[in-house]
Parts: sequence; structure tokens; C-alpha cells
Amino acid sequence: MMESKSMERQWILNRLETLSVKEQTQLAAAIISRGQLKALSEKAGDERELAVRKMDPNTARDAVNLLLALPDYEVICPAGSYEQLGEYYLRYEAGQPDLIPYANLEQIGWNYEDSHLGIFVGDCFVVLPRQEPKQFYDGSNLDRLPDTDWSLRLKLASPAVPEGVWLCLPDSTIDEKGRMDEIRLALRELQVQTLQECSLLDVRCSLPELSIGLDEYQDLADLIYDGNDLGYVLQEQGQGEQHFLEKFRAALEYEHCHDLKLALDIASNLNCYDYCPTTETGRFGEEVLQKQGDTVFRDPVLQGSIDLKVYGEAQLEQQGYLLNTAETGYIRRNEQEFHHERTEPQPEFDMTM
Repeated sequence: MMESKSMERQWILNRLETLSVKEQTQLAAAIISRGQLKALSEKAGDERELAVRKMDPNTARDAVNLLLALPDYEVICPAGSYEQLGEYYLRYEAGQPDLIPYANLEQIGWNYEDSHLGIFVGDCFVVLPRQEPKQFYDGSNLDRLPDTDWSLRLKLASPAVPEGVWLCLPDSTIDEKGRMDEIRLALRELQVQTLQECSLLDVRCSLPELSIGLDEYQDLADLIYDGNDLGYVLQEQGQGEQHFLEKFRAALEYEHCHDLKLALDIASNLNCYDYCPTTETGRFGEEVLQKQGDTVFRDPVLQGSIDLKVYGEAQLEQQGYLLNTAETGYIRRNEQEFHHERTEPQPEFDMTM
């Protein structure tokens, strides 16, 4: 129990340490609007660590859920006044920038606030969730949290801000001009105009299978684009494919993949892998028997006497499947061709079952 509590508090502290500039704004809005969890707003250091360590179980649970819910708080920037908010709406949401000189921008800002419940935080307007965010954490499932709506967290530094700030990928506006999201908010905080003026201090990945060295990429922009693409992969979840994340992570382990570019190639070639969750081994065993004929299911003497789960596991192993380390699923390569887009083909990727 004490170990679980310690891990929970450490999770909170780790997340607070790596909050991006945008997420700090989201967190401020969440704390203001909810009127609670002010301990999360403490500056980094002994005071914040003490405040988190002293949290009671219910408060710690709420803190984890709030940090997981930050993506539900939409940040609009620059929009620190009703006039700026009105200009933002005309320029980016209504798509009518030519009307800006003739519009009552302040009134538009008021109207926007009326239809989008939100609050001003600094020079940003944060739209609050219309519904209470889903509570994923129940106090006991820290190792099973759906914390994969992000891919990379990068700590960047500049001459003006050598201690650095964090940004979190993906950034939905990476190829747009004007609108500010993760990257532009970080650059503004760093008081620079381009990524080329920044240095990389640290990298964190949401997938434990991947490890990215600080010197792995020659160009910081390339790392950000690859991280952004991985972020889209994790958010789209294979267009809703069942067990997508479990299969993807199993494939990464199967291929001993620790490289971001190879991970992106694997994500594009998941059709090259057959996967069976451990929760479905009984169904797999049943399907094998049905393909052999239905005599087993018709024989009254055998009814209820065959352990389909254990039989399915044995069949999976016989057919070349491997159980992953987490024991959540069985995976194997199939005969479909693996297409390399970001990496060079390796002999093992040309092998088929």
C-alpha cells in the first residue's frame, strides 16, 4: 500500500515537472475553475514536493485525473482580452480576416465567451470542458492508465532561457501559420523565433519501449516532426482498430524496436503482424477446433471437459506466436510485405512465417 502511494505521488511529481507551456496554462485554468487542487500550482521545488507528498488518497486520485484531463481544456492564444479573442475568432475560426478592420472585436469576444464557457489566463483564453472529464484513475490502476494521447515531451533551452521549458507533442498546428499551440507557445516562452535557435535538454516518450538519445537526431525539427507523427498514430489508434495500442506495443517488443523512425514504420505495417490478446485465447482455441470439424462440440461426453483457453495458448505457440513480456497478448509476423518508408530494410524484416 505504501509503495503504491509512493508511486502515485511520484507520477504526479513527474508529470508536473514535465508540463509544457501549454499544459501549465491548461492546469491554471482547471485549478481556477474548479477551486481545488491548488497544491499543483506550487512552483517546482521542495514546497511542491511536500504538498504532493502530503496529499490524502482522494486528493491524489483527483490530481492524477485532472492531469490526465488537461487535453480537454482548449487553449486559444493570443487571446488575453475580449478584443484579441474576437480577432482570433474572425481570423482562425470564422475564416474572415478581411473583416477585422470593420468588426467590433470586443463584442465578438463577448459573444464567443457566451457560447464557449471559458476563462482568461494570461494572454490566453481557455475553453473549459462542457462535461466533467472522464475519471480514468480509481486509486489502484496507475499502471493501466490511458496516458498515450501524447508521444514525446521535449525540454528545449535558449540563450534567454537556459533552464529550458517543455513542449508536448503532437502539435495540431505544426504546419499552420499564426495559431499558437505547443511549439509556438514554447518558442515564445524561450524568446526565440525558430527551433534552430534552441537546444535539446531532455526527451521523454510515452511508450516505454522507445528510447531517444539527445544526439540521435541531427536536426531538432526532424525529431519534432517524427514525434508529431507518432502522436497522431497514438491518438488515431488505427482509426479505431480494436486492441491497436496493445498490438503496436507488442510489435515494438517483437522487433526489439527502440528507434522512433522504425516505430513509425511498424505502425504503418501492423497488417504484417497477427495478434491475439490473452483474454481471447479461448476463442482462438475454439476457432481452431471448429476448423477441424465440430465433432468436439457435438460429443456429449466431451461437453465442458476441454480447457479451450489452455488449448488456445498451446495452439498459438505451435503456430509461431510469442507471448509478450507483459503477458497481454501473443504476436507473430505473417507473410505480408513490410514496406519501409523511414528506415532501411533489414534482413529480418524480409522474413515471413
